[in-house]
Amino acid sequence: MSDLMLQVRPFESQADYEQMIEYFHSADDELLALMGVDPRRLPTREAWLARLLPELVRPVAQKQSYYLSWRVNDVPVGHSNANQIDYGQQAFVHLHLWDAAQRRSGMGQKFFDCSLRRFISELRLERVVCEPHAGNPAPNRVLRRAGFHLARRYRTTPGLINLEQEVNRWELEVGDAHRTGSGR
Repeated sequence: MSDLMLQVRPFESQADYEQMIEYFHSADDELLALMGVDPRRLPTREAWLARLLPELVRPVAQKQSYYLSWRVNDVPVGHSNANQIDYGQQAFVHLHLWDAAQRRSGMGQKFFDCSLRRFISELRLERVVCEPHAGNPAPNRVLRRAGFHLARRYRTTPGLINLEQEVNRWELEVGDAHRTGSGR
């Protein structure tokens, strides 16, 4: 893995959003179920794109959602995003490693750790929350290793594209070390 160049960067173009949307639309039923996604609730590609494209020109402090592209040798392999953003306070984050061949390699952890630092810094966050499907071990493991604590497990419909499900609510209270980048 040492010859691989890993990069985390903000979405910069319509193509970045289209690749993310395609990930969800082309995912098989097993993967969608693991994520707690109801395929019938996915917006059309066009509607989803129309909703997200204005984020490209919004200043960071005014973003409703903020997407980071995960890349290996400049090829997109996943993304992380923040939504429910209360700039300077709190945001909910999500993590998706699109490329199945990259899973279980430790790469997702590296990408998420970098994304987390970036979200904390750029959105000036005091708290970061993530609520993955309780039955999906990968994101739960990544969050624990990233320093989040498990606040509770409960039943909810976490988002517009989700089924009602058990989620684990993970929280990270951001200290000065995280905000400045010296704690990670």
